[in-house]
Formats: sequence, structure tokens, C-alpha cells
Amino acid sequence: ALQGFTEVSNYSFVSEEQAERFGMRPDEHVRVLNPIAADQSLMRRSLIPGIFSNLEENSKHFASFRLFEVGNEIDKRAGELPRQIAHLVAAVFNREGDGSAGLFELKRLAGILAPGVDVQATDALSYEHPARTVDILWQGEMVGRLFELHPSTAKGRIEGRAAILDLNLDRVLELRPVQTKCRQVKRFP
Repeated sequence: ALQGFTEVSNYSFVSEEQAERFGMRPDEHVRVLNPIAADQSLMRRSLIPGIFSNLEENSKHFASFRLFEVGNEIDKRAGELPRQIAHLVAAVFNREGDGSAGLFELKRLAGILAPGVDVQATDALSYEHPARTVDILWQGEMVGRLFELHPSTAKGRIEGRAAILDLNLDRVLELRPVQTKCRQVKRFP
């Protein structure tokens, strides 16, 4: 487990309904020609729909929990093979409280993975809380988002507050500081 978080694994597929719930058009996805199930007809462009399903199911049984998934998002490109982008999505759920503790916990986690991260207020997407959404900046570049789920997204599905961190791991690895090699100091002058 990562910092008290439980790892989950979700399929790399989503349904058209899941894509639309999170503001993505189905035609922006790579379509699976022969899906094994009707709700798995598109390759995922985000790990968030899978994490949302995990939040929905686990919130029925637990008053609080922490989850994370590391996986690839599939980026459709015209005339080329799709590109896979490694992401980490972590979520903190709590049935009690105002949800701020989950946001601070996820900012702390982002700081562990990319020391010195900063946050900047940004416009919320349809499923993000308008007053609790920030971009995660590292070394002057945007590497992810931190937000609380919009109450209308969770209404009737999740009874409690859920904060989510979505971090582009490929971008974090590109920006990490270059490690310098040091020579061993001579024992005798």
C-alpha cells in the first residue's frame, strides 16, 4: 500500500455512458471492435471513471477509505497508433466532515511523488466541485489536478465526500531533476 492507500485495478475500458458522465465524448475514444461486454466498448481516456466506480461500491461498505490506481490512459490520435500515458489517480473518501482533510491528504501525496509541487486555482470540469478544484504544478508545468467530486456527480451514488488526485506520471518523470553522479572522496590526501 502507498501511504495507507489501497491499490485497485480497473479494466482499461469504459462505456459510452461513463465517458459522457465525465465530460468526454465517445468519438474521442478508441472504440473496441469486439467488446467482451456492452459496458466496455471504449478504451479509457481517463482513470477517473474506474475510480468513481470503486468509490461508489466501497462507500456502501466503509465510512472512510483511500484508494489509488496506476494505469495508462489511451489517447486517440488521427492516422497514428493511440498513445498510452501513465497516470496515478488517488482518492480519499469520508462519510463525515467537510472533505478538506481529503484534499490536504492528496496534496501531501502529490508532494511526496513530486517534491515542491504547487497548486493553482482553475476552472472546474462538470464532475469537479467548482470551489475545490486546482491544477497541480511542478517545476512550472501542469502535471495533474486535485479536486473534490461535484455533489451532483456523487448524488445518489456516493454518500459522503470524495477528493481525487489525477497525476500524469509520464510528465512527472520527464520533469524530475537530473541526478548527478558523485565521485567517492579519497581517504588520504
